Amino acid sequence: MRAIELMSSAEFRNLRLGGMMLAAASDEDNGPFQALRSLLRRGLHLANLARRPSVIEDGVLTQLVDILVGDGQFEDCRVPLQVVALDLLSARMVTLRSGSLATAVAASSAIPGVFPPVELDGLLLCDAGAVSSVPVAAARAASPDSVVLAIDPSRRLLPRQEIDTGMESLQRVATIARNWLTEIELEEADIVVRPRVGQRTWSDMTNLSSIVESGRDAMTKAMPELQEALSTHH
Repeated sequence: MRAIELMSSAEFRNLRLGGMMLAAASDEDNGPFQALRSLLRRGLHLANLARRPSVIEDGVLTQLVDILVGDGQFEDCRVPLQVVALDLLSARMVTLRSGSLATAVAASSAIPGVFPPVELDGLLLCDAGAVSSVPVAAARAASPDSVVLAIDPSRRLLPRQEIDTGMESLQRVATIARNWLTEIELEEADIVVRPRVGQRTWSDMTNLSSIVESGRDAMTKAMPELQEALSTHH
């Protein structure tokens, strides 16, 4: 719940997003979540991404992650952690398992076009969601003999009666491709948990407590299956 507390804080409001102050756009009725969503939409509409690296200026994502993670290292984690990202230069998935947690999380969270990629050891890293939104393969490779539990929070792609614009066509094709890749990867998981998030998009930051509750409910229902898998797995 620290993320929700962070985004409700004055510290978060004072961050500068693409040259715009979040506090200036904050909506009293919807809070900072809706304000951030509004800024993202405005930025995506106004920014000429052919001339600038991202909608949100460099350093903002790092500040956010630093607030949550601090100066922790992978070696400090009580439970072994690995973070995946996509290297734009080599077009390969990269698994980060040592060094700065903040750098790894920022790299894995850098949505292309929204946040600038993160430079690390000669790599140019960004969010790998376009090619591996649920990194089952990376988890399996890290621990071949373990039970792999995958969480799939993606929204289902509903049929549509018509597509009105070229942008809608591009967005729908991208979503179809991502869903297909996700389903292929999920086939390799031992257990798949799907929280009921409806048709919410990644930028919908309203009423996050209901999403947390959906995740808790889905995991509670999956516990018997997980316990059985753990008891029979060798």
